[in-house]
Amino acid sequence: MSKSLSVSHLLGTIAIAVGFFTYVTGIEQDTIRNHHEIKNLDQRMDRSDARNSEQFGEIKDMLNSLSTKIDNLVHRRGP
Repeated sequence: MSKSLSVSHLLGTIAIAVGFFTYVTGIEQDTIRNHHEIKNLDQRMDRSDARNSEQFGEIKDMLNSLSTKIDNLVHRRGP
């Protein structure tokens, strides 16, 4: 009985060790996948910020042009 108990205990321990290793490996893979997704999101946000800054500059230039045109119209009409 002692030998069968030892063998079953050893098999149970091995099964638990394999299960733990599989679990830890899965967590590691998920962590790596999440790291890559976060890196990609960060790059997309940087590109989006750059594009928004460029568009904001264009809008600002357009508003300055409109302001100049309005000022010219007001000066032409006179008092």
